[in-house]
Amino acid sequence: IQDGGNVRIEEIDGPVVRLQLEGACGTCPSSTQTMKMGLERRLRERIPEIQEVVQAMPEGPELSEEQVDVVLDGVRPFLSVAGGSITCQSITGEGSVQPQITLKMEGASASLQSVKLEIVQRLQRHFMLAGLKVEWDD
Repeated sequence: IQDGGNVRIEEIDGPVVRLQLEGACGTCPSSTQTMKMGLERRLRERIPEIQEVVQAMPEGPELSEEQVDVVLDGVRPFLSVAGGSITCQSITGEGSVQPQITLKMEGASASLQSVKLEIVQRLQRHFMLAGLKVEWDD
């Protein structure tokens, strides 16, 4: 809660507890480590009958170029003011463990890591896919 996230018990199936990380925690790159090293360890210390804690992922929209454009449409006005643009070059690995979106950004903002980071975070929050990778075609 302190860093904008929360955790919710989604299911308890015998010795397996399924937790859903919410808010900032759900899309954080460290969420797996938080789950295993923090939450699972503490739960197992207090409730020895728990054998495993797994992360539940909420259902997000289907990974498609149209849905990527929904997210990109939110940043395009800001990029165009700076004389820039952004397009989705490709989507690979749909339905796999590590889907990938490749984007191309042109203009003055193309070299700004803070802009790229914001776009990546928006995509991760939108799709809620564990392992989603965003690459940049420079």
